[in-house]
Amino acid sequence: MTPEDCSPDTSSCVSPQKKRNHSDTETDITSETDSPDSDRQCKRVHYDQSESSLSRTDSESPVFLKNIPKYTSKWTEEVLPCLRIQVAQDFPDMHNVFLQGCLHFIADPTKCAEIMDLFVSKNDNEQMVIECFRHVMQNVFTLHCDDISNVKLDELGKMENMLTSREWIDNFAERSQNKKFCRRVFKDLAKKLQQFVWQLMHMVRKSQNQGKEISEGMYQELFVLFAKTFNLNILSGSNVEKYSLDIGDDGRFVAVPDAVICHPTTEEDNLCAVVEVKKYWSDEETSNQTVRSLRKCERKISNPLHVGSDLQGQHVGQILCALPYSLFGERGNFGILVQGTKVTISSFKADNSYYKNLQNGFLMKKGATITFSKECNILRKEGRIECIQTFLHLKKLLEFLSKKSFP
Repeated sequence: MTPEDCSPDTSSCVSPQKKRNHSDTETDITSETDSPDSDRQCKRVHYDQSESSLSRTDSESPVFLKNIPKYTSKWTEEVLPCLRIQVAQDFPDMHNVFLQGCLHFIADPTKCAEIMDLFVSKNDNEQMVIECFRHVMQNVFTLHCDDISNVKLDELGKMENMLTSREWIDNFAERSQNKKFCRRVFKDLAKKLQQFVWQLMHMVRKSQNQGKEISEGMYQELFVLFAKTFNLNILSGSNVEKYSLDIGDDGRFVAVPDAVICHPTTEEDNLCAVVEVKKYWSDEETSNQTVRSLRKCERKISNPLHVGSDLQGQHVGQILCALPYSLFGERGNFGILVQGTKVTISSFKADNSYYKNLQNGFLMKKGATITFSKECNILRKEGRIECIQTFLHLKKLLEFLSKKSFP
C-alpha cells in the first residue's frame, strides 16, 4: 500500500545517520526526501557508493547506509545494490518461482527431496481437489476480463446465484468416484468464492454506480478473500505487526507488510510469504498526478517490466525485515505482490550467513537474489488457473514443515 495509506510506516522517514568520512563523495538526493510533502512526489535517491561493497574485493565490505530511508515503504531499487541484493533478469512462471525457492530454502537434501515428492505425487483426494478448483475457476466463476472497470454487476449476480446452486455440484459429483468428498470440496469452495464475489460487487458499485475511487484497502481485502479460497491462513491489516532490521550499530529499518501468510496454529510466527498490495499496475493509464509521477520513475527500470523501481525496493525491504520469522530461517522467504488484481510471486534467496553479516554491518562476499514471476490476473480465467497449483502447494508446504495440518 502507498505510504499515505499506511500511517505506521510513514510517520517519520528519517535516514539513519553515519559519521561522514573525508573520502565520501557528495550524495545527490532530492530536497523533498524528508519534507512533509515528500510522499506526493517522485523521489529518485542516489546512494553514496564511492566505497560500494559491489566494487570491493577484500574479505569484508562495509554496508553503507547513508540516505537509505528508515521505513522500507520509501525504498527503491537503488537501495538493493547497497545491500548486495540482485534482481534476477528473468521472471518465470509462478509455480517455477515457487519450486526454485523451495530448492534453495530447504538446506537438507533429504527433506528437500521429500518436499519435491510431496508436490509430484498426488493421492486421489488431492487430485480431486485440483480438478474441483479448475472446474469452478473456469466454468462456475466465469469472470474473464482485464480489470474491474470491465466487470458487470449483472454478470456477478449470475455467478453468485450459480455458486449457491447445488445443481452443478451434483452434476460433477455424480461422475466422481468419491462423491461425498467431491461435494464437500465444492461446498467449501463455493462458500468462499461467494464472499469474493460480494467484495467484487462492492467495489464495482462504488466505482461504476457511485463514481467513487476504489481504495487500496478494497484491493487488499479482495486478494485476502481469494487466498482464503485455497484455505491459506492470511493475516492482514491490524493483525500484521511491524518488523525491523538492525544493520551495524546505527542502522534500524522498519517495515509493515500489508499481509502475511503463515501457519495458524504453531506457537511461533512462521511466515511463508510476505504480501504487498498496490492499487495500480505499471501499465495502467490514470489521471492521478501522484501515480503518473510514479509511473514516470518506473519506466527507467528495464526488468522485470511489471514490477516498478519503488515496488522492488519496498517489497525486498519488507521480506528482509521479516526474515527472522521466516519458516525457512535466514535462507530466504516468499513474497506476493498484488497490483490491482494482478498477482506476482517472488522468492528472496540469501547466501549462507548473509543476514548475520548484514546485521553486523559487513557483507563478506555474501549476497541475495530476488526473483519475480510473471503476473497473473485473477479476473481472467487463465490467471486464476495459474494460481491454483502454487497456492495449494504453499499450504501443503506450510503443513509439511510445521508438521501440523489445518483445514
